[in-house]
Amino acid sequence: MRSGGSSGFSRAWTRTLGKPSAPHGAVWSLNGPRLGASAILLTYSLVVVLAGRAIQVPGDLGLKAGACGSDVCVAWVMPSGQAWYDGARPGMRILSLNGEDARAAVGIQPLREAELLSPSGRSLRANVTVGAIALPWARNCLWLTGALFALLGAVVLVRRPDAPVARLFGMFTGFTSVALAVSPAAGGPHAAWSLVVQYLSLLGLAASLPAFAAAFVGDSRGSRTALRYFWLAGGLLSIGYLTSAFIRPSFYSVVRIGFVVFFVGGIFSALVVLARKALARGSRHSARDARLALSGIACGTLPFVGLSLIPLYAVHKDLVPARLTAVLWGVIPLTFAYAILRHQVLGIRRLVHRGMVHGITTVVTLAVMCLLVVAVDSRVDGILRATNAAWVTAALLALGALLFHVLSRGVRSLVDRFFYPGGVDSGTLLAAMRDDLVGSAQVGEVVASMVTRLRDSLRLEAVILFLGTNAETLRVTASAGSRADETITFVRPRLLETDFGANGLSEMRWNSDVLLIARLETGSRALGFLALGPKERGEIFLREERRLVETVTPILALAIRETSLLSELREVSERLTDAEEAERGRIARDLHDGPLQKAILLGGGAADGMLRDRKGVARELVAELRELCARLRPAILDDLGLVPALEWLLEQTAQGFTVTPRLTLRGMTEDDRLAPGTELALFRVTQEAVSNALKHGHARSIHVSLTRTINGVELSVTDDGNGSAMAGDPMRGLGIPGMRERLRQVGGSVSIASDRRTGTMVSARIPYVVHGEQ
Repeated sequence: MRSGGSSGFSRAWTRTLGKPSAPHGAVWSLNGPRLGASAILLTYSLVVVLAGRAIQVPGDLGLKAGACGSDVCVAWVMPSGQAWYDGARPGMRILSLNGEDARAAVGIQPLREAELLSPSGRSLRANVTVGAIALPWARNCLWLTGALFALLGAVVLVRRPDAPVARLFGMFTGFTSVALAVSPAAGGPHAAWSLVVQYLSLLGLAASLPAFAAAFVGDSRGSRTALRYFWLAGGLLSIGYLTSAFIRPSFYSVVRIGFVVFFVGGIFSALVVLARKALARGSRHSARDARLALSGIACGTLPFVGLSLIPLYAVHKDLVPARLTAVLWGVIPLTFAYAILRHQVLGIRRLVHRGMVHGITTVVTLAVMCLLVVAVDSRVDGILRATNAAWVTAALLALGALLFHVLSRGVRSLVDRFFYPGGVDSGTLLAAMRDDLVGSAQVGEVVASMVTRLRDSLRLEAVILFLGTNAETLRVTASAGSRADETITFVRPRLLETDFGANGLSEMRWNSDVLLIARLETGSRALGFLALGPKERGEIFLREERRLVETVTPILALAIRETSLLSELREVSERLTDAEEAERGRIARDLHDGPLQKAILLGGGAADGMLRDRKGVARELVAELRELCARLRPAILDDLGLVPALEWLLEQTAQGFTVTPRLTLRGMTEDDRLAPGTELALFRVTQEAVSNALKHGHARSIHVSLTRTINGVELSVTDDGNGSAMAGDPMRGLGIPGMRERLRQVGGSVSIASDRRTGTMVSARIPYVVHGEQ
């Protein structure tokens, strides 16, 4: 190979690589990192096609003749072209061109032979000789080696679009593949365009290799300054070469020396960086990865540098032909492919996933269909085509599109059957989840069973169910899979920042793996998130698997919601039963200790001397029974309404305890009535809050506020206790769950704020309904 370069394709895609994009589906679309991968493959393919065509064209000296007085002289010579290496320089007198007199042959193209006169008077002969590098076996080996670089670079970019080291590896492999692809044209017929492309691609190769090595060993920051100067030198060499190629060819004598130093320096600096990491004490895995990379790059580059490049530039003759040493560059992609498959280098567990296979089969099927349509179109009867040319073409295109659709689905099914057996059975999974819902009422059992079934059906290494919608309430409710713990550690900090699509799904990139995050919601209420992945063996989620997740997620959310409601109902029912039993016991004690004893006295159960005033005992008995009835359900609530009932409650509280109660009305009067259920709910909430403030909060003052607003009624009970008013034994009453349940029955809600310094405030809100009218 001779020095040369690239077409500058990397600029178009490196700017797009900063935004991760996870591959999914069977079609390999051109967006984000896939654009870079596609650019590598398309550029390599284009250069191979152009190089193949250049080989078929007769070679050219890379020389232009022009008049200099009465003679013909060299006006321009292509740097690193055939004429340059034979000694031709601008200004030399031309004696003959293609065997004819120079004056008569000016303007003849292509120039295959020239006789020149050097400044010293010595005759020089320049001839086009097609190098052995253009032989079929040599160029095929070089193109195959370049294909290995292009394929590996494209795959790494797709698998690790979020990693800077993958982008640098893509640049290195892209430049290398172009340099290898153009070599038969540059070293064979010496086409001018191929020499420029080869020179620039080799400069890009030498510039990107040290940067990749530094990023590979994790030393990109420490080497940043040195790399910038190195890239600056590469840019200057590019400018110098283009200047020598189009403006001043004599300048190439300086540029070629700088190129050799730059190219050799780039390779050796990369080897030094890798060697330091391989020999350093530290992570055993990092040193192993560095040794693999070092061995591959050294075995691939050093024979070419030492046996071909340096001798060629030093003494104009290589020790071993470049066509042989260049093939050894294939050791580099093979070494990295082995390191990836064996040791997951670059964080990649699998080079080719199922989606790539589907994409390749789709492209191959499309190519076959295009060839078939062209073949059929070329054999259509002449008369039919002459009379209905447009209709025939349209019919062939329609038929080809239909056949492509059918064949692509068939080919994909065959690939799945032979290479990926045991696909997802959506019907079986949905039936099993239905059985789980019917067979168990425990939310924990149902959710855990569904999570396990998802893991087994989709072949996942982890499935995690998060409940909660903010950092305070987010918690792991169920998990399954061998990598569940590390997946939780990775996903939790990023979960709340995830953007979801219209289908409620989002992809999250984790090294070369893709996680699928599903939002759990019922109606407008968000419940949590379901994290699925990574998939086993580094696979990706296919289109049908994503649709299955879209179907299962609402079912799972509904199951969580329904089972949670059932669980809450059971808890409320248990509390109601316990509260009812406790209330019955309290009533029995009150009847036994008070009214029952007095009834026994009135019935003659005591001596006449001990019963002095029967009428007084009867009056006490009646008062105690009235007080007991009022506690059970005060008649004043039904007769006069909520406000008088609250006033009575606070009066009774002030008489029985050393506390100062106060009632404030806003927008309501004593005559205003609410719906019976609303009045009873607000009264019971006030009764429970006041009782807790006295028994547990040890309050000295209680403030009850009843406010009527446009939207409803608001009740607040505030005390100055120690903040533990709601921490009492719930078995003595309904407590907080009882309040919530009472208010929920009338469409209301309750909130509680408690502080040790300021006390407790219970706030209840109910949609406003006036008694008797809406």
